[in-house]
Amino acid sequence: MNIVGAIFADFATAPCGNPSQLATRLGGRTILAHTLRRLARVEGLTRRCLFVAPCDAQPAAQALREAELDGRIDLVSLDTPPRRRRTLLTAARKWNLESWRGGLLGSTWFDEYLDPPGVATLLNHCACDALLCLDGHQPVFDPELASAMVAHAQANIHESKMTFAQTPPGLSGAIVRREALVDILECNIPIGLLLSYRPELAQSDPINRPACYQAPPHVVHTPARLTGDTRRSRELLELALSELGPDPDAAALCRWLGLPGHDRAGPLPVEIELELTTVDPLPQTTLRPRGERVRRREIQDLAPVARLAAELAAYDDRLVFLGGHGDPLQHPQFAEVCRLLRAAGIFGVGLATPLVDLTPENLEALFANRVDVVEVMIDAHTADTYKLVHGSDRFEQVVANVNRIERARRERELPQPIVVCGLTRCAPTINEMERFYDHWIQNVGGAVIRGYNDYCGKLPRDTLLPTTPSVREPCRRLATRLMLHADGQVALCSQDVEGSFTLGTWSTQSLGDIWAGGALRGIRERHSQGNLEALPACRRCTEWIRP
Repeated sequence: MNIVGAIFADFATAPCGNPSQLATRLGGRTILAHTLRRLARVEGLTRRCLFVAPCDAQPAAQALREAELDGRIDLVSLDTPPRRRRTLLTAARKWNLESWRGGLLGSTWFDEYLDPPGVATLLNHCACDALLCLDGHQPVFDPELASAMVAHAQANIHESKMTFAQTPPGLSGAIVRREALVDILECNIPIGLLLSYRPELAQSDPINRPACYQAPPHVVHTPARLTGDTRRSRELLELALSELGPDPDAAALCRWLGLPGHDRAGPLPVEIELELTTVDPLPQTTLRPRGERVRRREIQDLAPVARLAAELAAYDDRLVFLGGHGDPLQHPQFAEVCRLLRAAGIFGVGLATPLVDLTPENLEALFANRVDVVEVMIDAHTADTYKLVHGSDRFEQVVANVNRIERARRERELPQPIVVCGLTRCAPTINEMERFYDHWIQNVGGAVIRGYNDYCGKLPRDTLLPTTPSVREPCRRLATRLMLHADGQVALCSQDVEGSFTLGTWSTQSLGDIWAGGALRGIRERHSQGNLEALPACRRCTEWIRP
């Protein structure tokens, strides 16, 4: 099989949607130069090329000269069709940047930089059987791993049309054969859907098939982004290259990432959940503390919101999710909050809502402020079940509001917001779970099943067998998230409904001070030691496994 190694390089836009960083230097070389030099070491390829649009031909040629690879790696400059789904896939991937798959809409790391028509253009130009596809923002991709993937693809030529590995974004690419591309183009789908669950695509999980080259387990289980296209990824890469040397492999990098101080977040949380109000149109729901079960809180002054947004936006991959213990759409200044977040430059904005009420003003705010994700907490597939779990006859109204958003999005020909319909797995909903998931995946592209949450004993336990592992580990969210209540306090987490354990006051303190503060540091230490006696809420919590 004739396999060509190809680096797809965009000098305007990075894979995550931020400005391109190909010319940014790490350890004395540009990010693109690092990537090119590593491609030159991949074995088993019949040819190597740098693929760019004609407008990028000059800087690409300069990059090849600076990397001293002019003549060893061919420059291919061709026009390709516009990437129609780029903004949509970028919005979907924002919430999962450190994982190779599992994004909204079934999106994967490969969808960030690979567009099927562009891949087809290069395949035809090179007259080859397959492409090892890489992005220019992969300064530490592992040539030995790539060489092993090429050999694996050759050995499994009759069993697989595509070869990939389960590695953090940036450490490996994908080998796409001509036969796979024919299927993708005929179905008019992104590449990632071949690696994800879709009801209409009958297939077993590809990680259990020859398509998947098995990387070392500790590499597979490392959450990280090693692409250099975000500020935090560049900070980590710069530090890694200084401590490990200029040529670390995937195994060494992933072991290094497990050491203290090499975490995904850095000086600011990756995501904050911001509660605007505790007012909710479903005060009697059995699935969440609402109504009289929650003390009334509501943000009155938006100045602190603007200040925290400006601080958080110093990092170009941070997320704000409007939620908490009420419906953000019930806040009278919902639209202004969205505007402030976008004006500050927040990377990703989403919200969770029961979507019982959707005013024309709030519908317009979703589009005007490019809200990325709207999670609709339906929790039922029939009106009877909806009434049983929520104590309200609003099922048809909620479904109609979902359809209003989708209809408006299509009429405006906009990719955002992505609607994700959610269901809580519990005894009343278990028989509708599969129908619910398949229905909404096919109708809006997004669905999520969440485990039942008793909020550390605030709600009754469910009668189904719990899904929480039996062996307790440190809470994952302590390393990435903060929960900001509408009264200005930083709660221990989203399980701390009443804010009984306060980490700080976000309305007057900086997020950085709270994130690095002694209160949160002490809690992390107790979790790492398995000592939760002083944290009764943590001891009762069943949500510690959630990402």
